[in-house]
Amino acid sequence: MWLVGFAGHRAVDDAARAKATIRRELDDMASMLNGELVGVCSAAAGADLLFLEACAEAGYKTIVLLSFPRERFAKDFEDAAEWQRACELMDAAHWCEVSPGNEEAPAAYHVVSREMLEIADRMIFLWDGLPPRGLGGTGETVIETKERGIPSRIIDALSFEVRWQSGEAPAGSADPAFADLPAAASVESLFEKLDARAVAQAPKSRWFAAGSMSVNHMATFVQASLMALNVVVHMGGLIKFVLALIAAQLPWMGARLKIQEGWVGDRVRAELLRSLLASHVPGSPLRPAALEMFEADQAFLRSAALQLVPQRQDWESARNQYLTDRMNCQIGYLKSKSEVAKARMKIFGRLFTVASYAAVIFAGIAVTVNAFHIETTPVWKIWGLSFLPAVLPGIAAWSLAMISVFEFKRRAGLYSQLVRELERLKPKLAAAQCASAAAATIHQIERLLLNELWEWQGPRRKG
Repeated sequence: MWLVGFAGHRAVDDAARAKATIRRELDDMASMLNGELVGVCSAAAGADLLFLEACAEAGYKTIVLLSFPRERFAKDFEDAAEWQRACELMDAAHWCEVSPGNEEAPAAYHVVSREMLEIADRMIFLWDGLPPRGLGGTGETVIETKERGIPSRIIDALSFEVRWQSGEAPAGSADPAFADLPAAASVESLFEKLDARAVAQAPKSRWFAAGSMSVNHMATFVQASLMALNVVVHMGGLIKFVLALIAAQLPWMGARLKIQEGWVGDRVRAELLRSLLASHVPGSPLRPAALEMFEADQAFLRSAALQLVPQRQDWESARNQYLTDRMNCQIGYLKSKSEVAKARMKIFGRLFTVASYAAVIFAGIAVTVNAFHIETTPVWKIWGLSFLPAVLPGIAAWSLAMISVFEFKRRAGLYSQLVRELERLKPKLAAAQCASAAAATIHQIERLLLNELWEWQGPRRKG
């Protein structure tokens, strides 16, 4: 969904012509965008209502941002008929909310303008071209839109001539964040497809890294074996070189295939949708949980959240379902993952300890035998004094490398900590007595759950 914001003056000399011009600009903009256009503005008297009516007549969804609750907002209208029009347009909107802040006028108008600029992909203005005359007015918003680099169309409030504020049309009409999404009929279906695609790819880049280290250590093992057995000794160095060359190529192959990049992209978006499906109520679809952590996916998240608006339920039912379906499942999942990480870390840790101590023992024996010229059997000389001292340090190093590559220690600690935090926040959420308290706690929980995901998508943030 492309969110097209609007701001204009309350006094409009030729309302019919203004609305016709706005409608034409909406249609032109929609034809340039690859996606669904959604109009965003307040519902103040004058130009705002013309914009909302133009959207309704053209079949575009609308989002209404109010400066105050309706009871207070009604005081801004002198004409009862115009207030009735505003109420009908608010009721017909796809989403209507009071912007946060609880400010009084004119600061409240300023807050609405800033909220709109935070989410707008494009802007349309009906502006007389004069400098700002007050806080939160059209002139002020025009200036800030330019500073933020948001493409905007200016409709001259007197001549109705139209121009791009920057002087030229913006390049590109498609959002790359949506380019490789699988076709889906719903948010739930999209989640399932992204999740399946991520599972199919899996974190194979880690296996490339682990494979590289393993082949490197295997090269030492093979060379030591050949030397101990006195088999093609002259080939030992060549074989080790070939295996080392293969080991060096594995990470490069993983990077070239972009396995990690593709997997991270699908996994991040799948997990964001999993979070959104669980937490989109009672918060605002314009500000889904952990939105600020995923800048590259904000349009994706908002589009999905707005698609879920028709499925919204009362906040208490949503809170209870979240406690059961999201929190209990995540606590159980994280506990199991923590235990798996601990068990695997213990295996590799024990292997490291045994290999390290054994390496010291056998190396010491070899030094002693050589220093005092102690006679040994051929078998002991081959395996005890040559093979094991050469191989055991490699096994110890490989064990540590596996713990590092698969992050067993970090995962074990992180997942245990998350379980403790979730168990601490669970009664807090259960005790929430209003929608805003429940939403604040749910957002806190989702930021915890999505923090590791935020770390994964570092390269995407840089891109």
